[in-house]
Amino acid sequence: MTRISRYLLQELLVPLGVWVAFMFLLLFVMQFLRGTDVLLGSSVTLTDLGRLVAYLTPHFLMMALPIAFLLAILLGLGRLGEDRELTALQALGVGPSRLLAAPMGIAVALSALMLLITSTAQPWGLTGVKELVSEVIRKNVVGDVKSGTFYEDLSDLTLYAERVSPDGKWTNVLLHDDRESSSPLLVLAHRGQVGTSNSGEVLRFALEDGEVHRSGRASEDYSVIHFDGAEISVGVGASMGKRGRFTSAKEELTPAELMQAASEAEAQGGDARGFRMALHSRLGGALAPIAFALLGTPLAIGRRQAGRAWGYLLTLGGYVLYYLLSRAFEQLGQQGKLPAALAGQLANVVFMVVGAVALYRVSRSGTVR
Repeated sequence: MTRISRYLLQELLVPLGVWVAFMFLLLFVMQFLRGTDVLLGSSVTLTDLGRLVAYLTPHFLMMALPIAFLLAILLGLGRLGEDRELTALQALGVGPSRLLAAPMGIAVALSALMLLITSTAQPWGLTGVKELVSEVIRKNVVGDVKSGTFYEDLSDLTLYAERVSPDGKWTNVLLHDDRESSSPLLVLAHRGQVGTSNSGEVLRFALEDGEVHRSGRASEDYSVIHFDGAEISVGVGASMGKRGRFTSAKEELTPAELMQAASEAEAQGGDARGFRMALHSRLGGALAPIAFALLGTPLAIGRRQAGRAWGYLLTLGGYVLYYLLSRAFEQLGQQGKLPAALAGQLANVVFMVVGAVALYRVSRSGTVR
């Protein structure tokens, strides 16, 4: 490796590390604010928050690395332009193509890392997040239900216990279930407690010695059922709405599991395009640094007006455009108008073609400012 290459790597790696840390913190704060009702419950511990950070780290890295890398290119190389170092390099015969080597080397390394993360750590982490949120919701229900106080944090459910023992058992329980608005339920029981299913995704209200009142709002029907023991199951995702939901189900699957799900869907006569599109979109996102290196390098060294504000604006605009193109091609792939493999990579192809044209124009004009 030449001294120039090492120097360029240093100019790119330092801002890359800074921007990855900044973007990671920003993403975590935004995600945390989405789930404050769950994550700021009375029973949440520092250990729970530490587990959340560990589980979400791979997912946030997948989101932060591409835009942080684009920022590092435009601002790192832009700094060289401000100090006229690019002009000096041009005088030494170092053209734009040689300047591309360092960003492209970092891009290949980042893409390899992102492919590894999206195949292993990201699905593991997102599955762990789902289990953790379910566990936290259960603990919050146990800890937040107080004697003589109505608990209404579960959507369409109201819970009341006359007395709550230290071990979480309830006495004289009222549960109003309005999930089916046409026929709500009123459950009265002498004893009860809350638990979870084996999967952790369902809350189970175990009630003893009570009765169920059901009425129809569209009719005068009214029925009462007495029971010695009953169990009401509440899906965590459904009851908490979007508060306890951090990701989509497909993101929790590994590439092998997505391929298997697509095969099973085809075998059952279903539509496998959603699974295939999710796989190729994930692969396309992992290869985004290569496209950003090819486009960002000529933009950084070829712009005539230096300035950090211009670099920020260019980065934001480029990333937003990439995101919009990716989503547009993804929709076309899900609709069957484009092959899934092409739709997942087409945004990268567009950026690479534009970058190659920009690099050619900068090389022909000899503009390295």
